[in-house]
Amino acid sequence: MACVFACGGTEEIIEPKSEKPAMLEYGTVSGTITDAGTGNRIPGATVTLLEQSFETGVDGNYTFQGILYRDVHTLIVADPDYKPYSQPVVIEQDRLVVDIVLTPLKDPAVEIQEFFDNFAGLLESVDMENIKVIEALFSETYVAADDPATLFGVASGIIPENYADVTPAMTQLFEEYIALQFLFQDIEMDITHARKAAATLQLDVNAEKGEERDLRELKASCKFEFRREERDWKIVHWQLFELDIRL
Repeated sequence: MACVFACGGTEEIIEPKSEKPAMLEYGTVSGTITDAGTGNRIPGATVTLLEQSFETGVDGNYTFQGILYRDVHTLIVADPDYKPYSQPVVIEQDRLVVDIVLTPLKDPAVEIQEFFDNFAGLLESVDMENIKVIEALFSETYVAADDPATLFGVASGIIPENYADVTPAMTQLFEEYIALQFLFQDIEMDITHARKAAATLQLDVNAEKGEERDLRELKASCKFEFRREERDWKIVHWQLFELDIRL
């Protein structure tokens, strides 16, 4: 509605000011996903915000753009090897940084110890029916190191050269020895996150060969590298640092 004012016989018409609609503001939400136990960044975690999903790369980072100011949104992180995570976020600036720490569902160090216990039991069984089970402990990308100590271990039939060699190596081992004892000792864990780990240890092997039950003893310091594939840990690399064989 217009207002009319008269002043000295002159009419002045004043139009009311129209209010401009508030401008919508949008910002960016970003951050890094890390492991609660190690502090290392987690690749492969799925971060969801406003029905948008982002999978973290090796840097563990995520970014969402065009997030409306002052609305409450729920940030969700899903990873099959970590506990579920969600939190409300409200953005009121150009960029909101939300770093997230995930807790593994299981302790990788405990799982790796259980792996070695199981591995030792399968080897000590000297049972041909367990060879396929042993093969399943190795990744299809597995390869042994190529340094002199490891190559000697490969030539001795203790260490498979690659994944294709696991079954032949274990078959030969079980055919030659009637009793085996594998001791994985002094294990030092190096956990990267819930899907990657390594272990440095002392390996002692006591064996009895043939009907004569000839005693053989092997001592080696070595390193295993692991990767979780699906739900299981697999050996991807095996290296010997020192090797002492006594006949």
